[in-house]
Amino acid sequence: MAGIPKEEINRIQSQANIIDVISNYISLEKKGSNYFGVCPFHGDKGPSLSVNETMKFWKCFGCNKSGTVFDFVREIEHVSFPEAVKIVADKIGTKIDGVSNVTYRYTKHLEALDFAMKFYQLNIQSKEGHDAKEYLLKRGLSEEIINEFEIGYAISKPDNLSKILLSKGYDENILLETGLANIGNSLYDLFRDRITFPIHNADGRCVGFSARIYKDIDEAKYINTKETPVFKKGNILFNYHRASKEASNYKYILVVEGQMDAIRIYSSGIKSVVATMGTALTQKHVALLKRLGVDVILAFDNDNAGLKATITNGDILANEDVNVKVLRIKDAKDPDEYILKNGIDSYKAAIEHSVNYFDFKLANLKEDKDLNKIEDLNKYINQVIKELNKSNDPILRELTINDISNKYNIDKQVLLNKLDDIADTKKVYKEVVTLKEKKEKLDNLTKTYRSFIYYLLNDIKYIQLYNQELGYLPDKKYDEIAQEIVAFYLKFNYINMADFVANSYESDFQEELDAIVSDNLGLKLFDNDFIGYIKKIKDIDISSRIKYLKEKMKNETDINEQSKIMDEIIKLKKDGK
Repeated sequence: MAGIPKEEINRIQSQANIIDVISNYISLEKKGSNYFGVCPFHGDKGPSLSVNETMKFWKCFGCNKSGTVFDFVREIEHVSFPEAVKIVADKIGTKIDGVSNVTYRYTKHLEALDFAMKFYQLNIQSKEGHDAKEYLLKRGLSEEIINEFEIGYAISKPDNLSKILLSKGYDENILLETGLANIGNSLYDLFRDRITFPIHNADGRCVGFSARIYKDIDEAKYINTKETPVFKKGNILFNYHRASKEASNYKYILVVEGQMDAIRIYSSGIKSVVATMGTALTQKHVALLKRLGVDVILAFDNDNAGLKATITNGDILANEDVNVKVLRIKDAKDPDEYILKNGIDSYKAAIEHSVNYFDFKLANLKEDKDLNKIEDLNKYINQVIKELNKSNDPILRELTINDISNKYNIDKQVLLNKLDDIADTKKVYKEVVTLKEKKEKLDNLTKTYRSFIYYLLNDIKYIQLYNQELGYLPDKKYDEIAQEIVAFYLKFNYINMADFVANSYESDFQEELDAIVSDNLGLKLFDNDFIGYIKKIKDIDISSRIKYLKEKMKNETDINEQSKIMDEIIKLKKDGK
């Protein structure tokens, strides 16, 4: 367990409210005794992820993933189990006792970045930062927004920040690994005489900076933190930690290109907005957006690059079953300029008129075409068919084909003939998978063992009954799990399924344990059923031993030994009655 005491894992899990922790990532709604949300681990149209507060377990009935609060954080944050434990501990405001070197691996990095952010904030309020602050105020950013977004200023002195961090005990490698400094003949600050915009991860921790010039000089407009252990552009959306708390109120999340666009929109009163970090959306970005459970509106710049980014990212989101819309502005190069020029009410109206992504793509295909010309119309229809072939939605395909057929007076069957057999292929594939799954359905023996272990995980009376009536299981794999459950009970004098699963991370039987919990989660426990499992397992054991003895007798040549084996078989058969 990489050094984290089991007692600490149990304590943190018992203190953590699984609903509160998971709600930091996805929206949950209570239905009956459970909470439900859209699963962030597959293309969930759900909600199909269920969380049980009492049992401290979650399960998705779509992708079949399940686990403890640590498992959820580990999956969604893409971190190790010990790091997930630390993240949960941080979220509930507790520390891990007895751990000297297994806290979050990059604590010092994050502390240095947080210090830098606060240091830059102080600078912009100083005499040296006066011009930089005036530039922001003239751009229409209020003092309140400057403070809320923790915007700062890096002064022009080459090693101003580096010297202070070194004097506070931060190692030179920390400065280099965080991207706060570079080294040539000597250590020097990366950001100098620039306005600094801190970049936060989903938890709101500062992990990097984007630094902008504010003077009319021949330099790159922006300098950004390089990829570091804590800052990876593919994992981060600017302003996500604020916007994620607002998205459910708006029923949508705006995705823009630049930080200034996001800040302008946010400061104008629309707080559900994030910005990409200059890259196409990654699977991590998609997971972050999907967990919000709202429409995603792409609002990129009004140029060819923005159009290309809209199509690239729209395809990525649509392929993950996200409901995507598109907002394309006119008479301004980006949202920042548009709002300054036309006002926020005009931009809100534009948001209201955002179009469905597929409709946007079809409209875009008409650009530069004269559909009164046969050649252009033929090209357009073929492109539409190509787009339809990417879709799994039979209703969308049917409606679009009908629309084209009626609008352009083309025989529907001709259009249908041009569609790939992708839908049929997927149908056949699904049928094959279903048949395979039916064939691979757990046999009764495996079901018995899994249900039996599940009972042991949920009540000490079943552990005690197991010790009295069996004490072992004929199957080596399940016997090992049962013995570990007994050992856990004897050590801690209680049994809790979530605690045992967390303590068994990276054990040889972890995968099987996950399957046991997933298959039986929510199963109602009845004493008579458990007694029935004990009898069945005893019968299994007797049958197995009889089979072994019969094979042994076949190879035995001594008549006396054969007689002894036969007596033993007879006795086992009587015991089994």
